[in-house]
Amino acid sequence: MAALGILSRFEGDAHIKVVNVDTEMSFDELAAACKVHSVGLHVPEQPGKTLRVRRTTETDDAPPFPPGMKVEEAKLGHLDCLDIYFT
Repeated sequence: MAALGILSRFEGDAHIKVVNVDTEMSFDELAAACKVHSVGLHVPEQPGKTLRVRRTTETDDAPPFPPGMKVEEAKLGHLDCLDIYFT
């Protein structure tokens, strides 16, 4: 297990947040960790929708990470930017 700082670009939030995650977390757990810093503060809750995570790209069309995939499997680097969004 290792700590990793990622940049959370939560859809609908004008702020990018630095969120500390653990490399043993799943992407579902990472999304939940990012949600705490945006939903209810800058982004409204969206009941019935699922949070997904993808790499930030210029075209915002990267495929989402599988929800159960571990962060360490994605080979993310310190301060990589990720999009967190509702589907």
